[in-house]
Amino acid sequence: MLAEASSAAPRFPSQLWLRKLRLHDKIRKGAQRSAKFAYKILIKNGRFFIAAQKSSENFKVLFARLAAEGAGRPVDRQGFADGPWTPETLAEAVSSLEGNENGIELRAVQTWFQDNDNGISNDNIRWLARIFGCCDPEEASKWQAELKASKDRLTNQRREKKRQVCSSVSPEAEPLRFAMPQMSEPLNYIVSTSAAITTEDGERRAKSLAEKCEWMLSGSGSMNVLIAYWLVVCGLGLLNYVLGTLSVTYSPFNGLDKQVGFIWAPTLTVLPLIALPAFIFYVSDLNTYWKGVGRTKCTAHDVISVKIGSNEAWFAKVNDYSFSFWGIALFCFLFVFGFQWAGIYVPAYLSGDTNGVQIDRYLVTLVRPEVISVAEAMALSFIGYLYTASYIAIFMFGLLFLVIIVLDYHDLCTTADLEGSTADTNQIRKEGQKIVWGGFRIAVFALWLASLVKLQITYLSSDSPNFVTWLSTDALSVFGANSIRNGWLENTSISHFTTFMMMVVTVTIFMVCALKIQTVFERLSVYDDDYPFSRDRVAIVKMLAVIGLLSFNLVLVGRFTGFSLLVAASTLASLHVLSGPRLRTF
Repeated sequence: MLAEASSAAPRFPSQLWLRKLRLHDKIRKGAQRSAKFAYKILIKNGRFFIAAQKSSENFKVLFARLAAEGAGRPVDRQGFADGPWTPETLAEAVSSLEGNENGIELRAVQTWFQDNDNGISNDNIRWLARIFGCCDPEEASKWQAELKASKDRLTNQRREKKRQVCSSVSPEAEPLRFAMPQMSEPLNYIVSTSAAITTEDGERRAKSLAEKCEWMLSGSGSMNVLIAYWLVVCGLGLLNYVLGTLSVTYSPFNGLDKQVGFIWAPTLTVLPLIALPAFIFYVSDLNTYWKGVGRTKCTAHDVISVKIGSNEAWFAKVNDYSFSFWGIALFCFLFVFGFQWAGIYVPAYLSGDTNGVQIDRYLVTLVRPEVISVAEAMALSFIGYLYTASYIAIFMFGLLFLVIIVLDYHDLCTTADLEGSTADTNQIRKEGQKIVWGGFRIAVFALWLASLVKLQITYLSSDSPNFVTWLSTDALSVFGANSIRNGWLENTSISHFTTFMMMVVTVTIFMVCALKIQTVFERLSVYDDDYPFSRDRVAIVKMLAVIGLLSFNLVLVGRFTGFSLLVAASTLASLHVLSGPRLRTF
């Protein structure tokens, strides 16, 4: 017994060392087998797998961690994940999933990678869960529950943050700001509400044409312009009364006394009393709001100053379009006034022949010289066409300011550093929506300015005795209540082309401005589950319907029996401008 025990025990140190070495090899091989088995668990369907852990992270934190770890990425021969996810690779992977026929937009995936408050839709959670679950049904189901819970946590945190901001920020608090990229030199722009323009040495300088137009179409300046127009219209009315053309007729053929007097022209009654004031008001409303309130809410803190002595940044933007302002002014003076008065009316006065041009209150002297002399008609038409050129200029200036505001909004929002932005996308969305609504109102009354001119020149080509009879005869003919149909005279007017171009310019500018703002919304990803695009889609469809109806109304005036009903429908549809957000909230 003693001998057996002594033979089993190691007698020499070398034997003891060999036994320990064998034991170490056995443990190492066991550990390798365990590691190999555990590593196989991290790979599913040839992809790097991370199990759902039911963490307390919100969606942004959870997604950032999984994207960095490469969850769901293909593995190489050694079993390592093929790098972290990028927006491009993840968008491609989601779009290639079986059953995802519509794919996914890259900008939607980019918002997941950005440090913002935007979440993820339920449909995209389903696709993302399949990616992280490596297309394993059981694991994808677990990840779907995990991602949905993280999204709910993000939503709750976002709402709590908004409640804290609303409870802590007073009306006098600082405006919302963007974090702009660092610049080598500090910005010295100042945002305020004053129109004072000074040089670097503190002396006042003369305003440019662009700045004068900005003053006329914003704040109190717009009221001065309206009063000036009303005074001009009243003066024209008095002149026509004195000269006998306030209400005057002529006979294009026997049996017809056609009215061409001042008070029967919608371009001298409805246009200056209703359409033009409304157009100027809405241009001024949007211009004043953007300069005084909206711009500061979309301006970075680097350009906001406590000084309110000037609006250098805004006026710098306006002055960038000085060429456009001068171009509009010269076009209206040389062509709208000069070409029509000196090129059409003056030759008619000198020759005594209309040459097929419509006879109106200015040319009636050629057929009724006993009412007004040629010299008096020439002077009256000179003033009248200066008035026409002025409201065409206001029309074009107003649309130009709409373009400037939209481009300014686009530049302020799209040049921000989105990765480090502290901007409230809801506030940015609201400012964009207000600009769209302001632009819609401007476009509606711009189309009415053109429509009233079109109605006037179309009436002058008809064989109706007056404007009211012309419209009523057309309306009654639709219902068979009148056997008389409107006919036409053999004359023409260059204003047919003018009104068509006014319509094209208005519709084009509105569409371009709406698309520009839409690009800002896409860049900042303002639409999410809390505020989906469908909430704006209805308003946009209504706007386009009204714009389309007014455009058809302008083109089809006098083209078919019943056009007067289209005019009435357009008038009712125009009341839609009364809806939408109010701008004067300052």
